Amino acid sequence: MNVSSAPLLDVNNLKVHYQIRGEGWLVRRHDTLRAVDDISFDLSEGQTLGLVGESGCGKSTTGRTILLLERPTSGTIRFRGQDLGSLSEDELRPLRRHLQIVFQDPFASLNPRLTIGQIIAEPLSVHHLYEGKARKERIAELLTLVDLNPEVVQRYPHEFSGGQRQRIGIARAIAVEPSFIVLDEPVSALDVSIQAQILQLLSDLQGRLGLSYLFIAHDLAVVGQMSDRVAVMYLGKIVELAERDSLYSRPHHPYTQALFSAVPVPDPVLAARFQHVPLAGEVPSPINPPAGCRFHPRCPLAQAVCKSEEPPLRSVGSDHQVACHFAEQAARMFTPQLN
Repeated sequence: MNVSSAPLLDVNNLKVHYQIRGEGWLVRRHDTLRAVDDISFDLSEGQTLGLVGESGCGKSTTGRTILLLERPTSGTIRFRGQDLGSLSEDELRPLRRHLQIVFQDPFASLNPRLTIGQIIAEPLSVHHLYEGKARKERIAELLTLVDLNPEVVQRYPHEFSGGQRQRIGIARAIAVEPSFIVLDEPVSALDVSIQAQILQLLSDLQGRLGLSYLFIAHDLAVVGQMSDRVAVMYLGKIVELAERDSLYSRPHHPYTQALFSAVPVPDPVLAARFQHVPLAGEVPSPINPPAGCRFHPRCPLAQAVCKSEEPPLRSVGSDHQVACHFAEQAARMFTPQLN
């Protein structure tokens, strides 16, 4: 795909912290939950950035904050050079049509009291796009784009399968002709056979409409299929950021390697050829993250420096960054199975 040099989206030092107030021995008063803690990345026109990590690592919060559905604690979000955080609601409203989202759960993201036509017409009405006959024609066009029969406009969400509902959600997202869409685990709630169809649809729409995606998921195989670049998150931090081929051929961070080794391989002979990276313990609390490298309590390569010094996100190759004190050593020791 054609990718321009100027970033469409530029996120710098983004933090999203929540103040937790409560009493008891589990939660102290005025604790801070660091959902997203100082991350930076950019995204070019027509590009897909995959954002991958375990549940609770801050992926969805990142996506929602970019759209200002959540307000950042600090940092900047620039869309086509414009700082979104500096805009008032009135100034932001015209830009919102260019920034859309497809939600994870197609059963909860559609209003059950509205018909399919009303659901897709809602963003058109909000942004004063198309009127009368032109709006009806636009809705029919959108349904055709997502491979649904335009005659379904009078039906309700409960009459559709999960895959069909997600197609409706996609039609709603592209209705206002956006440039950028956050795809928040758009296939994780669907059957495997339906996942492939939705992923192909998203890829086709990207090529046809020139869309840019932030593709949030926890499945490395899906992320690799859809993404040009991949960012790996752990406990609110980006620990590795690279071009897709670079990351999948030689991951440098032990956490990324653990994600690769967790992908099941159906052939036991083939599976035996790959090194398994153990991932012990549980993800620490974002209220009280470990000092130093946040991954060190679970890392098989952790040493004393990992417990005291937080590793910066540094370059280990062309467009490949990693936050690990021993990234080069880790890379030499691991061969991924998804390259």
